[in-house]
Amino acid sequence: MTKDRTILIIGATGNQGGAVAKALQGSGFHLRGLTRMPDGVRAGALARLGVDVVKGDLDDEATLRRALDGAWGVFSVQNTLEAGVEREEAQGKRLRRLRARPASNTSCTRPWDRRTSGRASHTSTTSGASRKPCVASASPRM
Repeated sequence: MTKDRTILIIGATGNQGGAVAKALQGSGFHLRGLTRMPDGVRAGALARLGVDVVKGDLDDEATLRRALDGAWGVFSVQNTLEAGVEREEAQGKRLRRLRARPASNTSCTRPWDRRTSGRASHTSTTSGASRKPCVASASPRM
């Protein structure tokens, strides 16, 4: 059933995104990696693993729309140190707006909880059934 499903990995050439791509390798999902530097060494390594590497940027709505086209699920990494808090928040909201669809059993690890200004050790889930981080079950399109 997962053969026709594409997971978009935003930040695929970074440490977290790259680890997700490697973890999902051979899972039956088609993997698409979004990067600003598709000609880079890390992007080339992902392409050799069978990841469809596409150029895009979280600040560029047009490239984000193209990358999301046909995606069943999304794993996204934003870089607060590079973007700053306000821009990172805008990137997340843009992604949510472009990706907004009803989801079931969607579960995401929240690495940072701004309400407490500290690391969060919990997950949030729409169904309450799963406490796993966002990976293969992330934001299924229905």
